[in-house]
Amino acid sequence: MTVIGTIDNSNRPTTFETIINPSESNIHIPIDFYQQWERELNRLNYGRIVWNNASVPVYFRFKDTDKVMFGNDVCYTFGFERPTKVRLEYKITNNKFSLTFIESFDDQSHASTEVFEEGLNDDESDEGTIILDGVEEDEHANEPQEVVQNPNDPQPVDADEEPVEWNKTVSRAMANLSKKQVLHFPNALSRGVLSRATFLDLISEDMDFHHRCPIHTSTRSQNIGAFEKFIGDGWYAYMLTHRPRAGDTLIFQLFPDTFELIVTLQRRN
Repeated sequence: MTVIGTIDNSNRPTTFETIINPSESNIHIPIDFYQQWERELNRLNYGRIVWNNASVPVYFRFKDTDKVMFGNDVCYTFGFERPTKVRLEYKITNNKFSLTFIESFDDQSHASTEVFEEGLNDDESDEGTIILDGVEEDEHANEPQEVVQNPNDPQPVDADEEPVEWNKTVSRAMANLSKKQVLHFPNALSRGVLSRATFLDLISEDMDFHHRCPIHTSTRSQNIGAFEKFIGDGWYAYMLTHRPRAGDTLIFQLFPDTFELIVTLQRRN
């Protein structure tokens, strides 16, 4: 007869308190709670939050001391319009969490200040090369753009601030131009200044190149809040024109007041 051992859960806490904030997708899990349930939490890379007969999928990201679940549909489904303190009870099976409301806050003082910097270095949506299938240029791309500001969006970069800058090293996949490529934006920009933008002007700092690019949303991110955004044909035209090589560096400057994206190609020595 085979005996299947069970784990004694009696001495492990099953609840923790955290903040769910409409201005960010991350829901932080206390490190001590994660350590107690590390094996169970890592059986699946997703879970669910349940409240008032509603259920929302969430996904896990466990990096060093930063343990989070994320899913932009949480606030929309549960109607959270402000930062809200909640208690989550871990049900273990299928990584389900039952939510208990504690209190909400009138300001954004509980919003994480790390999300923007973290997003600018997030490799998950800053991919350089994918095959672009079924994406067509927007016939309205040349019309004036109106960006509607949503108070629940991540804090956008103000128009009078310095341009947002980030760099990207050209990989071998990017240097291979036999496949059509797109440029993914860092998550923080997709959730913030680009959250409701419909196009931007792609401009080269190195040669006479200007292309108006519709901004698309990746279908793979729509079920968790639609915050992966990218440009298609204009970026591929840039790559074909400039022919960057593996090891080169692309320097990006996004001007939030004009939606101009200036790209500088720095050749590898």
